[in-house]
Amino acid sequence: MRRRNAMRVLIVALAILIAASVSIRFGRTITIADARGAPVAGAYVAYHDEGTTYAVVEALTYLASGQTVAKSDAAGRVAIPWAVHSHLPLVQSAPQLNVDLIYAPSLHNGLAWVSRLGAVSRPGEFQVSDDRRDIRLEDLSGDPEKWQGTLMNLGSLLGRLTSRPTSDDRTSALTQELIDRFRSEYAAILDRYGDVPRTPPVMPAAVVNDTDREKQAWHAMVEKDLAARPLWGDELRRRFATEVDVYNRRAR
Repeated sequence: MRRRNAMRVLIVALAILIAASVSIRFGRTITIADARGAPVAGAYVAYHDEGTTYAVVEALTYLASGQTVAKSDAAGRVAIPWAVHSHLPLVQSAPQLNVDLIYAPSLHNGLAWVSRLGAVSRPGEFQVSDDRRDIRLEDLSGDPEKWQGTLMNLGSLLGRLTSRPTSDDRTSALTQELIDRFRSEYAAILDRYGDVPRTPPVMPAAVVNDTDREKQAWHAMVEKDLAARPLWGDELRRRFATEVDVYNRRAR
């Protein structure tokens, strides 16, 4: 009798352990709109699932899935399907959806993301609703600094997408689309701002609150940078010309 009871306890314990190690990420629909609320079709959303590994000293992030890319429909909606993941019970939290980048070519805006930890918005760039399901994007074509940020984020995403193989045919196809978009974004910003003089950036808050010596050093650095590359075309070519050339050669 004791052996039978011990076996039952063991089976129940194993069942609880297995259940605790499996999690379901339910499907979600994200809606993307412009600043006026009009739906944005053809926006790209790159996402993956991640969780937290609890350690004695610090908590670390672990990846539960590879990078996936989806695209918004005519109503600005992106449907993210449900997924099942396994993780170490007690040691790791259940993985959650993390949106790494939202990129809307029509707005030249690739600055938004949606963290699994909470909603983050940036005035003048993007707004994320409290439930993290509705995203509003500003048109960045009038700001070369922010438009350049879109190119930087897009280039970083493409670096991750092209360096890791994927069995997801849809993501592979959309990755190629993003490469073409990256090349066209570069050509468009060069065409509009290539001959426009750069202006000094806004001093970061950390420097504003620092010593006079640090402020002087920051001004000297900015002056040197602007003297070396006075036009936006100079800066854009320095940052992106090599990368664009690599993608151009692939396209031939």
